[in-house]
Amino acid sequence: MQIPSVPHSIVPTEVRIKSVKQSHEHAPHTAIIKVSAAVAIICGNDPATADRYEARNDALRSIARRRNLAASDIALLMAYVGSTNDVLRVERTAALKNDVLNLLRSQLPMPTGVTELLIGMFRGGSHPPAVLDYCLQHLGAMQNDVADVVVRNRIRAVLVEAAGRIRLPYAGTALYSLAEDRRGGDARDSELKRLALSMCSPSANNVARIAAIQLAGQRGWRDVLPVLYKTLGESRRDAVVDIATIGSIGLLGGEGELPLLESMHTKGSVRLRPAIDAAIRRIKERSAGK
Repeated sequence: MQIPSVPHSIVPTEVRIKSVKQSHEHAPHTAIIKVSAAVAIICGNDPATADRYEARNDALRSIARRRNLAASDIALLMAYVGSTNDVLRVERTAALKNDVLNLLRSQLPMPTGVTELLIGMFRGGSHPPAVLDYCLQHLGAMQNDVADVVVRNRIRAVLVEAAGRIRLPYAGTALYSLAEDRRGGDARDSELKRLALSMCSPSANNVARIAAIQLAGQRGWRDVLPVLYKTLGESRRDAVVDIATIGSIGLLGGEGELPLLESMHTKGSVRLRPAIDAAIRRIKERSAGK
Protein backbone atom coordinates (compact mmCIF):
# COMPACT_ATOMS: atom_id res chain seq x y z
CA MET A 1 0.00 0.00 0.00
CA GLN A 2 1.05 3.57 -0.55
CA ILE A 3 0.68 6.52 1.78
CA PRO A 4 -2.16 8.81 0.67
CA SER A 5 -0.86 11.85 -1.13
CA VAL A 6 -0.43 14.78 1.25
CA PRO A 7 1.83 17.77 0.52
CA HIS A 8 5.15 16.94 2.19
CA SER A 9 5.85 20.60 2.80
CA ILE A 10 3.05 20.50 5.35
CA VAL A 11 3.79 17.04 6.71
CA PRO A 12 7.49 16.93 7.61
CA THR A 13 7.15 13.40 8.97
CA GLU A 14 7.22 12.14 5.36
CA VAL A 15 10.77 13.39 4.96
CA ARG A 16 12.75 10.58 6.51
CA ILE A 17 16.44 10.46 7.46
CA LYS A 18 17.91 7.36 5.89
CA SER A 19 20.64 5.10 7.25
CA VAL A 20 24.07 6.48 6.47
CA LYS A 21 25.94 4.34 3.96
CA GLN A 22 29.59 4.50 4.83
CA SER A 23 32.08 4.79 2.01
CA HIS A 24 35.87 4.82 1.91
CA GLU A 25 35.87 7.50 -0.78
CA HIS A 26 37.43 10.74 0.40
CA ALA A 27 37.32 14.25 -0.96
CA PRO A 28 40.59 15.44 -2.56
CA HIS A 29 42.97 16.89 0.03
CA THR A 30 43.12 20.16 -1.91
CA ALA A 31 39.41 20.71 -1.20
CA ILE A 32 40.14 21.01 2.51
CA ILE A 33 42.00 24.06 3.78
CA LYS A 34 42.03 23.50 7.55
CA VAL A 35 39.58 20.99 8.93
CA SER A 36 39.83 22.19 12.53
CA ALA A 37 39.23 25.78 11.45
CA ALA A 38 36.09 24.68 9.59
CA VAL A 39 34.90 22.76 12.64
CA ALA A 40 35.37 25.84 14.82
CA ILE A 41 33.23 27.88 12.42
CA ILE A 42 30.53 25.18 12.28
CA CYS A 43 30.28 25.08 16.05
CA GLY A 44 29.99 28.86 16.37
CA ASN A 45 33.41 29.30 17.97
CA ASP A 46 34.52 31.91 15.43
CA PRO A 47 33.16 35.31 16.61
CA ALA A 48 33.15 36.69 13.08
CA THR A 49 30.75 34.02 11.76
CA ALA A 50 28.89 32.78 14.86
CA ASP A 51 25.66 34.51 13.87
CA ARG A 52 25.94 33.74 10.14
CA TYR A 53 24.19 30.50 9.24
CA GLU A 54 25.40 30.59 5.62
CA ALA A 55 29.07 30.81 6.65
CA ARG A 56 28.71 27.99 9.15
CA ASN A 57 26.82 25.85 6.68
CA ASP A 58 29.46 26.49 3.99
CA ALA A 59 32.16 25.38 6.43
CA LEU A 60 30.22 22.20 7.09
CA ARG A 61 29.81 21.51 3.39
CA SER A 62 33.56 21.95 2.90
CA ILE A 63 34.26 18.91 5.10
CA ALA A 64 31.04 16.93 4.53
CA ARG A 65 32.89 14.18 2.62
CA ARG A 66 35.56 13.65 5.25
CA ARG A 67 35.37 10.22 6.85
CA ASN A 68 38.42 10.43 9.13
CA LEU A 69 38.07 13.54 11.25
CA ALA A 70 40.51 13.96 14.12
CA ALA A 71 39.30 12.91 17.56
CA SER A 72 39.48 16.52 18.78
CA ASP A 73 37.26 17.71 15.92
CA ILE A 74 34.76 14.91 16.57
CA ALA A 75 34.65 15.82 20.25
CA LEU A 76 33.98 19.48 19.43
CA LEU A 77 31.21 18.59 16.98
CA MET A 78 29.55 16.29 19.50
CA ALA A 79 29.76 18.95 22.17
CA TYR A 80 28.12 21.40 19.78
CA VAL A 81 25.26 19.04 18.98
CA GLY A 82 24.58 18.63 22.69
CA SER A 83 24.81 22.35 23.46
CA THR A 84 21.80 24.61 24.02
CA ASN A 85 23.23 28.10 23.56
CA ASP A 86 23.46 28.66 19.80
CA VAL A 87 22.83 32.23 18.67
CA LEU A 88 21.15 31.10 15.45
CA ARG A 89 17.38 30.87 15.10
CA VAL A 90 15.96 27.56 16.29
CA GLU A 91 15.11 26.20 12.85
CA ARG A 92 18.60 26.98 11.54
CA THR A 93 20.24 25.47 14.60
CA ALA A 94 18.16 22.33 14.08
CA ALA A 95 19.12 22.09 10.40
CA LEU A 96 22.82 22.62 11.15
CA LYS A 97 22.85 20.04 13.93
CA ASN A 98 21.10 17.56 11.66
CA ASP A 99 23.88 17.92 9.08
CA VAL A 100 26.54 17.66 11.78
CA LEU A 101 24.94 14.39 12.91
CA ASN A 102 25.04 13.14 9.32
CA LEU A 103 28.76 13.93 9.26
CA LEU A 104 29.38 12.21 12.59
CA ARG A 105 27.45 9.10 11.57
CA SER A 106 29.42 8.85 8.32
CA GLN A 107 32.79 8.65 10.07
CA LEU A 108 34.79 5.43 9.75
CA PRO A 109 34.12 4.08 12.25
CA MET A 110 31.16 6.00 13.65
CA PRO A 111 32.27 7.67 16.90
CA THR A 112 31.27 5.96 20.11
CA GLY A 113 28.82 7.98 22.11
CA VAL A 114 26.60 9.30 19.31
CA THR A 115 23.67 7.14 20.41
CA GLU A 116 24.10 8.13 24.06
CA LEU A 117 24.38 11.79 23.02
CA LEU A 118 21.02 11.66 21.23
CA ILE A 119 19.30 9.78 24.06
CA GLY A 120 20.73 12.25 26.56
CA MET A 121 19.47 15.22 24.54
CA PHE A 122 15.95 13.81 24.58
CA ARG A 123 16.05 12.91 28.26
CA GLY A 124 17.61 16.23 29.26
CA GLY A 125 14.58 18.32 28.39
CA SER A 126 16.57 21.40 27.37
CA HIS A 127 16.40 21.18 23.59
CA PRO A 128 13.56 22.63 21.49
CA PRO A 129 11.16 20.27 19.69
CA ALA A 130 12.68 21.09 16.27
CA VAL A 131 16.08 19.80 17.40
CA LEU A 132 14.58 16.77 19.13
CA ASP A 133 12.70 15.88 15.94
CA TYR A 134 16.04 15.40 14.18
CA CYS A 135 17.41 13.48 17.17
CA LEU A 136 14.50 11.05 16.93
CA GLN A 137 14.93 10.67 13.18
CA HIS A 138 18.60 9.79 13.62
CA LEU A 139 17.85 7.33 16.41
CA GLY A 140 15.22 5.71 14.21
CA ALA A 141 17.66 5.44 11.31
CA MET A 142 20.34 3.94 13.58
CA GLN A 143 18.23 1.43 15.51
CA ASN A 144 18.45 -1.48 13.07
CA ASP A 145 22.23 -1.21 12.78
CA VAL A 146 22.91 -1.33 16.52
CA ALA A 147 24.17 -4.78 17.53
CA ASP A 148 23.89 -4.29 21.29
CA VAL A 149 20.38 -5.38 22.33
CA VAL A 150 20.47 -3.24 25.47
CA VAL A 151 21.25 -0.11 23.45
CA ARG A 152 18.57 -0.97 20.89
CA ASN A 153 16.05 -1.32 23.68
CA ARG A 154 17.10 2.06 25.09
CA ILE A 155 16.55 3.63 21.67
CA ARG A 156 13.14 2.04 21.45
CA ALA A 157 12.21 3.26 24.92
CA VAL A 158 12.98 6.85 23.84
CA LEU A 159 10.95 6.46 20.66
CA VAL A 160 7.97 5.02 22.56
CA GLU A 161 8.12 7.85 25.09
CA ALA A 162 8.32 10.45 22.30
CA ALA A 163 5.41 8.86 20.42
CA GLY A 164 3.35 9.16 23.58
CA ARG A 165 3.77 12.94 23.63
CA ILE A 166 0.96 13.39 21.13
CA ARG A 167 0.67 17.15 21.60
CA LEU A 168 4.12 17.64 20.06
CA PRO A 169 4.88 17.31 16.33
CA TYR A 170 7.85 15.01 16.85
CA ALA A 171 5.49 12.31 18.16
CA GLY A 172 4.73 11.47 14.52
CA THR A 173 8.45 11.21 13.75
CA ALA A 174 8.87 8.79 16.64
CA LEU A 175 5.88 6.75 15.47
CA TYR A 176 7.32 6.28 11.99
CA SER A 177 10.72 5.43 13.48
CA LEU A 178 9.07 2.69 15.54
CA ALA A 179 7.35 1.44 12.40
CA GLU A 180 10.78 0.98 10.80
CA ASP A 181 12.06 -1.32 13.58
CA ARG A 182 12.82 -4.55 11.73
CA ARG A 183 12.65 -6.73 14.83
CA GLY A 184 8.86 -6.82 14.67
CA GLY A 185 6.91 -9.28 16.78
CA ASP A 186 3.33 -9.30 18.04
CA ALA A 187 4.07 -7.24 21.15
CA ARG A 188 5.87 -4.52 19.19
CA ASP A 189 3.18 -4.44 16.50
CA SER A 190 0.49 -4.16 19.17
CA GLU A 191 2.33 -1.31 20.86
CA LEU A 192 2.78 0.50 17.55
CA LYS A 193 -0.93 0.18 16.81
CA ARG A 194 -1.90 1.43 20.26
CA LEU A 195 0.33 4.48 19.91
CA ALA A 196 -0.97 5.25 16.42
CA LEU A 197 -4.64 5.01 17.42
CA SER A 198 -4.02 7.30 20.38
CA MET A 199 -2.27 9.79 18.08
CA CYS A 200 -5.26 9.90 15.70
CA SER A 201 -7.32 11.71 18.32
CA PRO A 202 -8.30 15.40 18.02
CA SER A 203 -6.12 16.24 21.03
CA ALA A 204 -2.95 15.35 19.09
CA ASN A 205 -0.76 17.85 17.29
CA ASN A 206 -1.93 18.02 13.67
CA VAL A 207 1.45 17.03 12.21
CA ALA A 208 1.65 13.99 14.48
CA ARG A 209 -2.02 13.21 13.91
CA ILE A 210 -1.57 13.15 10.13
CA ALA A 211 1.38 10.80 10.48
CA ALA A 212 -0.67 8.41 12.63
CA ILE A 213 -3.67 8.50 10.27
CA GLN A 214 -1.43 7.71 7.31
CA LEU A 215 0.34 4.88 9.14
CA ALA A 216 -2.99 3.35 10.14
CA GLY A 217 -4.02 3.31 6.49
CA GLN A 218 -0.70 1.81 5.45
CA ARG A 219 -0.92 -0.96 8.02
CA GLY A 220 -4.56 -1.82 7.31
CA TRP A 221 -5.78 -1.06 10.83
CA ARG A 222 -9.55 -0.93 10.35
CA ASP A 223 -9.97 -0.23 14.08
CA VAL A 224 -9.22 3.39 13.26
CA LEU A 225 -12.24 3.85 10.97
CA PRO A 226 -14.61 5.11 13.74
CA VAL A 227 -12.00 7.72 14.68
CA LEU A 228 -11.69 8.74 11.03
CA TYR A 229 -15.46 9.17 10.70
CA LYS A 230 -15.44 11.33 13.83
CA THR A 231 -12.60 13.40 12.39
CA LEU A 232 -14.64 14.24 9.29
CA GLY A 233 -17.55 15.30 11.49
CA GLU A 234 -15.62 17.73 13.66
CA SER A 235 -16.83 21.32 13.71
CA ARG A 236 -13.28 22.68 13.52
CA ARG A 237 -11.57 21.07 10.58
CA ASP A 238 -8.14 21.14 8.98
CA ALA A 239 -7.93 20.50 5.23
CA VAL A 240 -4.66 18.56 5.42
CA VAL A 241 -5.98 16.35 8.23
CA ASP A 242 -9.11 15.78 6.12
CA ILE A 243 -7.04 14.78 3.07
CA ALA A 244 -5.03 12.28 5.12
CA THR A 245 -8.24 10.95 6.71
CA ILE A 246 -9.99 10.49 3.36
CA GLY A 247 -6.90 8.77 1.98
CA SER A 248 -6.82 6.26 4.81
CA ILE A 249 -10.57 5.61 4.50
CA GLY A 250 -9.84 4.77 0.87
CA LEU A 251 -7.19 2.29 1.98
CA LEU A 252 -9.23 0.74 4.78
CA GLY A 253 -12.89 1.09 3.84
CA GLY A 254 -15.33 -1.05 1.95
CA GLU A 255 -18.53 -0.44 0.02
CA GLY A 256 -20.17 0.78 3.24
CA GLU A 257 -17.94 3.87 3.16
CA LEU A 258 -18.95 4.89 -0.38
CA PRO A 259 -22.14 6.83 0.58
CA LEU A 260 -20.15 9.01 2.99
CA LEU A 261 -17.45 9.73 0.41
CA GLU A 262 -19.92 10.37 -2.39
CA SER A 263 -21.86 12.76 -0.17
CA MET A 264 -18.65 14.62 0.67
CA HIS A 265 -17.81 14.84 -3.01
CA THR A 266 -21.15 16.53 -3.68
CA LYS A 267 -21.34 18.80 -0.65
CA GLY A 268 -17.73 19.16 0.50
CA SER A 269 -14.84 21.43 -0.34
CA VAL A 270 -13.50 21.46 -3.89
CA ARG A 271 -10.02 21.12 -2.40
CA LEU A 272 -10.92 17.70 -1.02
CA ARG A 273 -12.36 16.27 -4.22
CA PRO A 274 -9.14 14.77 -5.67
CA ALA A 275 -8.60 12.86 -2.41
CA ILE A 276 -12.26 11.78 -2.34
CA ASP A 277 -12.10 10.59 -5.97
CA ALA A 278 -8.96 8.57 -5.24
CA ALA A 279 -10.52 6.99 -2.14
CA ILE A 280 -13.70 6.05 -4.01
CA ARG A 281 -11.64 4.55 -6.83
CA ARG A 282 -9.54 2.46 -4.43
CA ILE A 283 -12.61 1.07 -2.66
CA LYS A 284 -14.37 0.22 -5.92
CA GLU A 285 -11.29 -1.45 -7.37
CA ARG A 286 -10.81 -3.45 -4.18
CA SER A 287 -14.48 -4.49 -4.12
CA ALA A 288 -14.36 -5.51 -7.79
CA GLY A 289 -11.37 -7.72 -7.09
CA LYS A 290 -13.14 -9.81 -4.47
